Amino acid sequence: MSLAILHWESADNHSYHFKIDIGTNEYYQFKIGKQIVTRAGIQWVDDISKVTPFQRKKKLTFLGDSEEEIALPKKYFDRENCLIQLCSAKDSNGRAPAVSKVIRIPVAMQQINTMHFNLSSSASTMMDTTDFNPVRNITAEQQSLSQQTSIEDILGGLVRAVLPAAISYLNPQTTTAAPGSGTTGANSNSNTNMLTNLLGAVLRAVAPSIPGFSGQQSISYAAGSDNRFGNYSDGQPDNNQFSKPFVFGIDDALLASMAGPIIQQGLQLLPQLVNAANQHKLQTLQANNQLMSTLAGDVQRRLMMQQLMQNQPAAGAAPNINPAVLAQLLAQLQNVQPQPAPAPAPAAAQSLSLDNGVYSLSNGVILTFESLKLTPHNGKDVLLLQQSDKIVFKIKLNVSSSPKNPLPRAIYTFYFKDPATKQLLLEKTFRKKDIVANTIMEFEFLKNEIGSIPLNRNIEIFAEMRWKTSGEKVYKAIGNTTAVFVQRYFVQSQGDAVSGEKELTDMKVYRSFWNKVWQSPSLGKSKSLWELNVDARYTVSLSADHTSNGITPTKLSIDEKDKESLTDTTSGRMKAGIELSIAELNKLLGGWDGNTPLEDEQLSAIRNTEFAKSNAAEMIYNIKLRGRTYEQGMVWVVPVFKLFEITLGKVESLSPEGYVSQTTNTKVKFPLPVSIRILGIKSNNQ
Repeated sequence: MSLAILHWESADNHSYHFKIDIGTNEYYQFKIGKQIVTRAGIQWVDDISKVTPFQRKKKLTFLGDSEEEIALPKKYFDRENCLIQLCSAKDSNGRAPAVSKVIRIPVAMQQINTMHFNLSSSASTMMDTTDFNPVRNITAEQQSLSQQTSIEDILGGLVRAVLPAAISYLNPQTTTAAPGSGTTGANSNSNTNMLTNLLGAVLRAVAPSIPGFSGQQSISYAAGSDNRFGNYSDGQPDNNQFSKPFVFGIDDALLASMAGPIIQQGLQLLPQLVNAANQHKLQTLQANNQLMSTLAGDVQRRLMMQQLMQNQPAAGAAPNINPAVLAQLLAQLQNVQPQPAPAPAPAAAQSLSLDNGVYSLSNGVILTFESLKLTPHNGKDVLLLQQSDKIVFKIKLNVSSSPKNPLPRAIYTFYFKDPATKQLLLEKTFRKKDIVANTIMEFEFLKNEIGSIPLNRNIEIFAEMRWKTSGEKVYKAIGNTTAVFVQRYFVQSQGDAVSGEKELTDMKVYRSFWNKVWQSPSLGKSKSLWELNVDARYTVSLSADHTSNGITPTKLSIDEKDKESLTDTTSGRMKAGIELSIAELNKLLGGWDGNTPLEDEQLSAIRNTEFAKSNAAEMIYNIKLRGRTYEQGMVWVVPVFKLFEITLGKVESLSPEGYVSQTTNTKVKFPLPVSIRILGIKSNNQ
């Protein structure tokens, strides 16, 4: 029997998919147009824009099953030419024709529900047309919002907490005792206060959320109170109505009496604690750098072996050596750094050199960076540097008691490390003689040495000192500080929002900001409905390095489906996201009246990793959507923006050491995501 039945199925990036049934006819074609006309009681597509040639069906009719799936390119259709009709025939000449009903494909989508979710806190406004870069796919998603705190971060906070106490121990302040009073009690109280303050600093550094350490203030009122814990004198409360601070649940006064035997021993360990923490961070850097060098060497040797095997002569043939290949292999061998053999363990009477790697961490010396000029950067006070002609670091050798004679010689090594990438950026060694304790020594770095250090990133700078004592023992002390290299402008702080919300409503203009996270599936004959019911987690982050937005592919964890149900249900969890380029966000500034995109100098200051991390957010929302088999469903996510006030610092002058010393402030506005709009849409085929 001749048939012509046409059903809409689904769509992908390039094609629309249909199911057809032409019965016993063997050929079919499609007609695409704008209008519908009725002739002899039959509807026909009219104002035709495309007629496909007759094609022969691939599936042979067997036991009445004559359906097959057909795909047509999307370029055949647009918003006006969206009507399609199937025509079937016995042969390619159109003998014994049959026609289907005219159907409208879902080129224009009908919005059925919208969900607005705040990332931090709507008016829809069309922004000016701007050319945006094509969107890119993010193959490896980084969980920028849920990172585990590393041991290096904890040690860094610990060192910053105990360093003042350690310096105070090495350089105690001289205290004048009252007439007739002994000095033992004064020193004991001083040490006790130092230990108490030290414990508090350590707790705030490594465990700021410990209950009972939050400085709470509870008040006990006398009137009408029968609190047996209140202290009253003549019916009046005493002057101290507030709760007293506790450390580990122990009163400070009780702690002072109990901690006496361990105070001196604990304070003596502070310098060694500082050096050990810095040494661990430095060893982690060196181990990572050695691992990468070893991997690179292994790859290079493997490539050389492959070249040798490719030029291996056949069995019985005379060796044929290509001089060009041999010269290339020799050049590669010169570039491969040989791995040094492990040094033998030194004998008891063997003298130690400063370069053999055998040392002990000092428990009486601390290195500190002196005369640092700290400036606010991304809301934190850090040392700001410019890649100027030279930079001078002043290092002080802090010891408990100054020896009579200066140290004959010592080796100072500086390491510049990127803590985010674990990469060693610069290493430089100085050899100094006649080092006097508790004095400052200067170390100079030239512009060509620091020119390759990345800008607007936190850089850890380590200063390592090694020296040999008269007993032929090698000791080491390590100090460190954090610095940021900037250009003319840098971000000082981020202010509050200064505008209302705006949505990027025009999909044609702002396509790179629209993210399709789900599309309804193609249903078989056993299903007549589809449904989506998922808990979606959507991440919005910023990128300082890329010039285009990035889309994270949707990941689904789907519950088991009911095979007997007429509804194809997708339920479970969904994860997706978008990474917004700061360069692309700058183009949005023209959408607000009176604002223009920032200049390159100011934009380069905002394009920094710390600023991007501080403006990442995510939402979790339950998305529900349902439709029939002939309806196409989609879920889109679009970010919503506000203008924020950003305070930029402008470098006006540098100190003699090369540090940023004088700055001026300028305020700019910049769009940042504050909400997202979830659009659940489906086709309208009526």
